[in-house]
Amino acid sequence: MSNVGHRLVGYDRTTDRVADEHDIPDNLMRWAKALAQVPADDPEAAMCYPLNNAAARDLAGAIGAAADPKNEYFLEGFAA
Repeated sequence: MSNVGHRLVGYDRTTDRVADEHDIPDNLMRWAKALAQVPADDPEAAMCYPLNNAAARDLAGAIGAAADPKNEYFLEGFAA
C-alpha cells in the first residue's frame, strides 16, 4: 500500500485558486497515471501532473464528478 494519496484538483484559471478537488480511488490510479503521462521515475505519482480537458473530463466521470472546462486540472499526489 502506498503512502501517497491522489486527487483530481481543478484550479480557476483566473485566480489560480482551487475550484474543486476529488479523491481518486486506488483502483483507478494506473489509468489516472496513464492519462496524466506520469513518468516512470515517479512510480507513486507523488508530484503534480497537468491533465488536458479530455483527460480531466474522463477521470472526473470515472469517479462520479464533473470537470468544469473553465478550470485547469491536475493529478496531484499528497502524503496519506
